Formats: sequence, structure tokens, C-alpha cells
Amino acid sequence: MSKKNKPFKNWLYEEVAETFGLTRYFEHPLFEKLNQIHLPENHVSRPELVKLRQLLVQYIDSWNEDEYKFMFISRFIGLAEFSSEHYKVFTQRPLSVKYEHDTKTTEGYVEFMLAKGIQIPRKPHFFLHEYKPEKRRDNDPLGQLLIAMVAAQVQNNDTKLVYGIYVNGRNWFFVVLEGQTYAVSVAYSADNNIFDLFAVLLYFKDLMEQLYREG
Repeated sequence: MSKKNKPFKNWLYEEVAETFGLTRYFEHPLFEKLNQIHLPENHVSRPELVKLRQLLVQYIDSWNEDEYKFMFISRFIGLAEFSSEHYKVFTQRPLSVKYEHDTKTTEGYVEFMLAKGIQIPRKPHFFLHEYKPEKRRDNDPLGQLLIAMVAAQVQNNDTKLVYGIYVNGRNWFFVVLEGQTYAVSVAYSADNNIFDLFAVLLYFKDLMEQLYREG
């Protein structure tokens, strides 16, 4: 990449909005739907979620980024079992997008995405990007997620929504990109609200199944 171009990790969300003409809203129908989702009391994953919550409470203040990803996030996401004949999980895959009248290109590696394809991701519509431990904030996790979502939107070249999550310590935030607008949810705490947070992941699993089944 040319030195004049910024990688994903250097974007601030305000810069993404200004560069790509995005407007931020603080409410979205999706978030109203998410607020109504709760995990059934008899759900089979509840015992494992209790163990993960205990682990998080004990170690969240000391984990670095890789430890947080390995010890909690990967296990938490794994419980949702994101897999289907219509889409699959891809990790550490590159995305790029041109900007400023195609004179510059920004690119980066996305930590987790759902997309069509077997070896090559196509039509990514769901992202989990930027895992930040509790006491580290040396860049903008929303900016890094948002630029990846914009890159996917341009690559997809369709009108379907793009969804994302960024993680800042115990707080998880859901993001939706719809045309030239985006919105960010309130924080879901992985210790206090782990059951609702997991229920939301299952909702997105069903949403992606429907989206990719339809093409």
C-alpha cells in the first residue's frame, strides 16, 4: 500500500463519515428489535455462558487483546455455531475500497466475517471486528469497523444492509450500515447481559441464514 493511503486501523469514524458521505443516526428499527430479544430460561447454552461470564469477570482487567480473543470471544462466538450451507465464517481476510475519486485505496484484514463462498469470501454482510481489552484505547474501534463495513458495501454493490460488532472491553456494540446512514447501538455488557448478548447473536445467525438463502 502506498504511504499516502491509510490502512483500516488508522481510520476514525468521523473520517469515514466525511470521506464516504455517511450520516449517523442514534436510533434504528433494528435496535428496537434487539431490545426485545432474550434467551429462553431453558436454553441449552446457559450453563456454558455462566462459565464464560465467570471467566470474563475474573480476567477482563488483565487480558491483552489476543488473550481476550482466545479465552473469551472465540468461545463465546463458537457457542452460536455460525455455519450453514449458504454462508461460512472467514477470519483475517483482506478487504479494500477506493476513495477520493478512485485515487486512493484503503485496505485491511477483517477479524471475523460471514460471507458466501468456500475459499474466497463473497458478499460479506456481517462483521465482528476490533477486539479491544478493558484498559486499552489507542485507536478508534468504531472507525476500523465502519471502514470495513463500507468496503463490504461497495464490494457487494447491492442494497442489503451490512451489520457489524465492535468490542471494547466487556462492552459490545452493534452497528448497522444502510445506504449512506449508519447507527450504533447502546452497549451490551458481556458480564451483566451475557444471556441477552448471546440471544442477539442467535438472531443475527437466523438473519444471515435468511439473507444468504435468498441469494
